[in-house]
Amino acid sequence: MENNTTDRSDILRKALEEIKRLKRKIEQNQDSHFEPIAIIGMACRFPKGASTPAKFWKALRTQKDLIGPIPEKRADYVLAGAWEESPFLKEAGYLEEDVEGFDHRLFRFSPREAERTDPQQRLFLKVCWEALENAGYAPDSLRGTKTGVYAGVMLMEYMQQLATERKLTAQFEPYDVSGNGFSFMSGRASYFFGFQGPGITTDTACSSSLVSIDQACKGLWMGDCNMALAGGVNLLLSRESTALFSSLNILSPECRSKSFDAEANGTVRGEGCGIVVLKKLSDALKDGDYIHAVIKASGVNQGGLSSGPTVPHGPSQEILLKEVWRKAGISENGPDYIEAHGTGTEIGDPIEMNSIIHLLPKERQPPVYVGTVKSNLGHLEAAAGVAGFIKTVLALENKKIPGNLHFKTPSAHINWIESCIEIPTKTIQWNSSQRPRIAAISSFGLSGTNAHIVLEEYENSTKHSDEKSESATRKWPFRFSARSQTCMRDQWSAFVYFLHENKNLNMNDLSYSHNISRADFKEKQVIWAANRQEALFILETALADETDGIPVKGLWRNSDDLPESINQTEKRLQEISFSEVQTNPDLEQSVFADWIKGKKTDWKSYYRGCNLRKTDVPNYQFREKVFGLKTT
Repeated sequence: MENNTTDRSDILRKALEEIKRLKRKIEQNQDSHFEPIAIIGMACRFPKGASTPAKFWKALRTQKDLIGPIPEKRADYVLAGAWEESPFLKEAGYLEEDVEGFDHRLFRFSPREAERTDPQQRLFLKVCWEALENAGYAPDSLRGTKTGVYAGVMLMEYMQQLATERKLTAQFEPYDVSGNGFSFMSGRASYFFGFQGPGITTDTACSSSLVSIDQACKGLWMGDCNMALAGGVNLLLSRESTALFSSLNILSPECRSKSFDAEANGTVRGEGCGIVVLKKLSDALKDGDYIHAVIKASGVNQGGLSSGPTVPHGPSQEILLKEVWRKAGISENGPDYIEAHGTGTEIGDPIEMNSIIHLLPKERQPPVYVGTVKSNLGHLEAAAGVAGFIKTVLALENKKIPGNLHFKTPSAHINWIESCIEIPTKTIQWNSSQRPRIAAISSFGLSGTNAHIVLEEYENSTKHSDEKSESATRKWPFRFSARSQTCMRDQWSAFVYFLHENKNLNMNDLSYSHNISRADFKEKQVIWAANRQEALFILETALADETDGIPVKGLWRNSDDLPESINQTEKRLQEISFSEVQTNPDLEQSVFADWIKGKKTDWKSYYRGCNLRKTDVPNYQFREKVFGLKTT
């Protein structure tokens, strides 16, 4: 009898211990599922040369108007008849670059395949490459990883042009499928980079890219991927689409988005692409990534039965904001800044703004600032949400709120009297409070699908290293790689331009950032420089030699220029870390010499624990040719 009691007690004790263990595991899983998402990289191609986050921020800070006339090359494709003098077609937010340009060799396309592929897909691939570099990952280093791609897109103008051509030629091309199907927007990127996480393309009209970011967060929280690229793309390839949108009475005849203003009379179209690289915060910290900001919460809903299928629905917008703010823990006072959808339409802006006002306490101090990037570059449609997202991340990082263009007289349809909202008309300092700065972004689709995300600023613990504390004789390595020597010279030129434009550089951070983000190609070279001036001298000397044959001190051109004095080590070079070479420069030279000779080097592992900070470096310079449909 005593043995039975003892056995029963032991069973109960073990059961209670197991219940406690499972409860702890559930709590840990909940924490990991919904921890903040780190933004570790960004890239963009936006109108009028805002082709990097740094250039985009300069345009925002200086309140540059990025709307302009149609590029000359595309002016041939005009609508005849009554549309020739249409005010809606005169200006838009156009990219400066030739949208048909593409480095088909780098992305492994045949010329025919490139020609039949939607320029939106080509641009998306390029910006994905640049986003990975910005995050500090060589684009060829992630094959087989659980990296997801979440793409937003809505226009199929190129597919329509191909369909028109097929009617004339009666020829069917297999590339028309893989080059234009929406699923291939994400699928092609996953294929090219070798990712094995989800590849999902979303079309919710104007909210597509912010919905894609929300979906990426959910993919990370649920363990579908360990890293994600998310964003969207939009190109204006046919003026017929502008004519169609004008029939909805949503376009401004002045081609300007006068958001929140009494004279708001519509939006103006724009084009571009933006990509952000995301990880769970714990993973980003473990991997030593630089963190631009963190996502605290996100959400998506639908307007449902409103006054029309394309009319924004205030109550559903309010429900979404309230729910996301609750998840982010800011229900009481809301965020410090809201990047509004703010198209500049007479109906849409008041609906959005009055929904926000209803959620915020009138007496809140300081005020909640509201702006919209559409006042700068127009409505990028499928890429609109990510454009506002990148703007907001940059505002958090720089602790400034860009001024809103074209805001003079507040709209009488917005309940300003009951509001704590302020629209900044010039760029202002974002004064800090007791808590970290918090911002939110809204994106509302023409289809009724709404998205909202809350961001929080993040202070990286790793600070810039002090270059002056380094030995004056310390030579910092910079590795360059390209498909050919001609392409190599393109990389040199870009780096020279970067060094001229940025005078206050830390060579150790710069060397680290450059080396971890370069993909490997056939041509491999290294320069060794103690400071910015020496790096400029080496590269400018090499560029002046058109034969690429004259020896330049400090430049290793492939294996021919390696010094004979490099000491070989019996230790396997892949086991050497950056911390070891600090006291042994010869060892560092051996690491880079082996790389030039063709040894595969894991640069992220080499630099792990180095306490250097990721900083901006020039992106790889694509060697592009123009691939467009031939017109007669």
